[in-house]
Formats: sequence, structure tokens, C-alpha cells
Amino acid sequence: MKAVLSLKLIEGPDPNYKDICFSGAGSDISQLSKSFPPVDMVFSNGKKLSLSPENYLFRHSKVRGAYCLGIFQNGKDATTLLGGIIVRNTLVTYDRQHEMVGFWKTNCSDLWDRLNLSPPPPLPSGLDNTNSTGSMYPTLVPTGSPGYNASGEIKVGFIAFYMSLSVNYLDLKPHMTELTHLIAQELDINFSQVHLMNLSTKGNDSLIKWAIYPAGSANYMTNAAAVEIIHRLAENHVRLPDTFGSYKLFEWGIEPPPKRSGWWQSYLIVVVSLSVVLILGLSAFLGWLIWRRGKESALPYERVESVETVVREQELQPLK
Repeated sequence: MKAVLSLKLIEGPDPNYKDICFSGAGSDISQLSKSFPPVDMVFSNGKKLSLSPENYLFRHSKVRGAYCLGIFQNGKDATTLLGGIIVRNTLVTYDRQHEMVGFWKTNCSDLWDRLNLSPPPPLPSGLDNTNSTGSMYPTLVPTGSPGYNASGEIKVGFIAFYMSLSVNYLDLKPHMTELTHLIAQELDINFSQVHLMNLSTKGNDSLIKWAIYPAGSANYMTNAAAVEIIHRLAENHVRLPDTFGSYKLFEWGIEPPPKRSGWWQSYLIVVVSLSVVLILGLSAFLGWLIWRRGKESALPYERVESVETVVREQELQPLK
């Protein structure tokens, strides 16, 4: 209130609500920061979420160039009601396991384009008059979109991104294992999740395509894990030693889990069937061989006379 003394305090558009509204700020939304200050939402742990004017104001529907505070007394309750405008151009993440919520200030329109996804149904543009909290989308795509599973998450098979490097190494290939470990460390993921998809070099310049796969044997990663990785990539949190020279990350995006075609499934069926036939045939052959050996060992022994006995019998024969 002290920061907007130059503006006039006026009644709200709806007499049923005691809105706090101001006139005299002008109709150009991009200039609101000249009339209204930023407001910080401060949490008990000291973390702050800084709100620009478009995040806490909505347009007065009856007075041109007037705006109202989108922060309300929650009826007779002692708590405060924050309008949906609070999270305009903010990616909100929910960690249900640890009961935490996160905010990432970003341009939502650019975010959808970079994710190569269809955006959710548009909310009222600009600073339209609204007292409701609105409908926000904590996940990466709206419900019902392709790749959306029953638990309310997009199926992120892997995250791909490119890295350009300009190094002094004559051959970068012997250093790829070290580079893979560094990327895993900077993204706070397991080494086994980082996969090299393509490497092309020209002189000291290299272009590398990486893929970040889900941890363990999972088919896809959770939205929270994907958003955290994307956040680190987008905010250039990956830091490499000077030995790798100059580098740049760009063109990151998410990919769904690979779908196996009907041909691939038929191929698997044929391979499994042949394996079963081969195992059964080999087992039958080994069984027959063991049976034959056992039968041969059961035959009676024939009497074999020694050479000495044969010679003695011949000596006893009468002379002719």
C-alpha cells in the first residue's frame, strides 16, 4: 500500500466482494512494474517466490487502467486465498512423497514449444477480471493428451539433448566415459542413465547427442524427475572442467517410451518359439543318449579265455 501512493484506491467491480483496486496505472500491462512493486511470498524456511505485478493483479472490468489485488481474505477463515494468477508463467511441481511443492519461473508458451507438446486449453489472456483460483496444470501435459497415463503423468521415455564442444583433444572418444560421469554428476542422476546417442567431430569441434533414460528397469521416468532434469538443462546447471573447453547445451526435449511394432513382436514370438523347440530337442537327445548308455552297461559280460588256457588245451589235443 505504501508503494502505490501515487495511485487512487477505488471500489472493486463486484460489490459482493471487498476487492482492493487501484486506478491510474495505465492500460499497458508491460509497464505495470513501473507502478506496482514486486511482492515476495516468503516461506518458513526462508525460501522466496518473487511475484511480479501480473502475478498478483487482475484487470478491473469496469474502470480502464485499473487493477485489483488477487490476494483475498479467505472468508471468515484466518488464512489467505491466493488467485490462480499467482502461478502465471510458473511451472509448479508437486512432490507428494516428501509433501513439498516447487516453483520454477519460466515462459509457459516457450516451454510447451520446447517440449514439443500441445499446450493445455488457454486461460484468460492478459490480466482478465477473475476472483477464482483458476485451473492450473502441475503436470507436463493436460489430461487426455497422447502419452498421458492413468496416474496423471506423461510417459517420458527419455530426455534427449545436444552438446557442442570445442576442445583441444586430438581424439575425444577416450574421454567419453569421463564426460558421461560428469554429466550424470551435474544432473544428479546415475551414470547408467546417461547414454551416448551420436558423436560427430570436425577438427576440435564436436557435436554430441545425449539421452537420459529412467533409472533402473523403469520404462519411463516420473514427471518430477523429468522436470528436475529439464530444469537443470534449461538453467545451464551442467558445469564441465576447463579441460573440455567451451561447450553449450541446446535443443533438449522429451521422447515417449519406444513402441514395439507388430513386426518386432512377431519376431520375438518366432525367436522364443525356436528357442523352446531347440531346448526341448536338445533335452530329448540328451535323454536318449543317457538311456542308451545305461542299456549298454546292463548287458551280460562274455567269457574271455586267457591265451595261456587256449594254448594248454591245444597241447592236449591228440596228434594226427
